[in-house]
Amino acid sequence: MLVLSIVDIIGTVAFAVSGVLVGIRNKLDLFGIYVLAMATASGGGIIRDIVIGREVPVFFVQWRYFAAITATMIATCLLYTMVNRVMSFIVLADAVGLGVFTVTATYKAMEYGLPLLGIVFAGVITGVGGGILRDIMVNEIPLIFRSEIYAIPSIIGSLLFYFMYGRISLSLNIYLCVGIIFAIRMISVKLRLHLPVISRNDTGKPSGGNNRKSFRM
Repeated sequence: MLVLSIVDIIGTVAFAVSGVLVGIRNKLDLFGIYVLAMATASGGGIIRDIVIGREVPVFFVQWRYFAAITATMIATCLLYTMVNRVMSFIVLADAVGLGVFTVTATYKAMEYGLPLLGIVFAGVITGVGGGILRDIMVNEIPLIFRSEIYAIPSIIGSLLFYFMYGRISLSLNIYLCVGIIFAIRMISVKLRLHLPVISRNDTGKPSGGNNRKSFRM
């Protein structure tokens, strides 16, 4: 379906941008930046295809993904000096990718006949998978394991898409759920919303100190 192909490429480009910017921020060479962009943009989709039982991940059989990531990497590197606040662009691009990949993966999991739990799992792991790989590759704690609101928008969007499926047009459902995921993520960043954390002192007992361990989604 055309709308799915379009939003899938949008998500690929968005995650590739975030991968390139993180690579530049961490002073990787061009090859390292390209590998990071490739892992960020393709990681979630590859995991999704494994979860839903696809024999060969679509990323390996459709050239448009490689082309989109390569073009995005070149363009982002060339235009990097025009980006004044890199972190803002990283968060923005990551939120777009989170929304798009969550929704497209949810739809594909439904097509494969997975139960609701499997559908939501496929949607969420696709949305966050690329970001997890990106952060691990640059030795950072992935966003999903910090106190930030990151996986929750993905869960909400996946569930909303599932329950709205067949009640409104597919295109509207896709755009609506992507927009909701994006909005929740950006609002949480803007307002600095986060999940509760548990603090520990040096003896390992709960306290109000700065050494924090968190329960988060």
